Amino acid sequence: MNAIATRLTRDHEELDALLTCLVQDAEAPSACALEASWDLFERRLIHHMEAEERFLLPLVEASNGAEVARTRTEHIQIRDMIAELGLAIELHAVRASDIRKLSDLLREHAKHEDEALYQLAGDKASVAVGHDILDSLKAALHAVVTSATPNRADAARGRART
Repeated sequence: MNAIATRLTRDHEELDALLTCLVQDAEAPSACALEASWDLFERRLIHHMEAEERFLLPLVEASNGAEVARTRTEHIQIRDMIAELGLAIELHAVRASDIRKLSDLLREHAKHEDEALYQLAGDKASVAVGHDILDSLKAALHAVVTSATPNRADAARGRART
């Protein structure tokens, strides 16, 4: 596995850990915990997809148009679902089962990207583009974590690394 695939796969694992936190928070009585977890998760996920769309997809679009089209379509579905869930969370009307549906969709999406897209992109990426992708993900993670509340940021970082 190349460095890009390794980092993006790890990002998927960290997002999955944050999803686990969301499900736990959705089942807990504290709406504040859920809102904080959601905020962190949503921003991480959006930054992750933006990095893929900006750097990875253009690398493989000419030779693997169907893979890129599938990824773009799934990203639209994911954005639609997170918009709906975000509103439900704000209205205190979200159910853990709704978050599990998002989790299922994201796991399937991540599996596809891990198996097909990342290796293709890593093979085509120059060293400079590889560094741009990694730097973009690191900057997104730093911006999201440092803007989160300290206790939730520490908890989410800890959960995301386990």
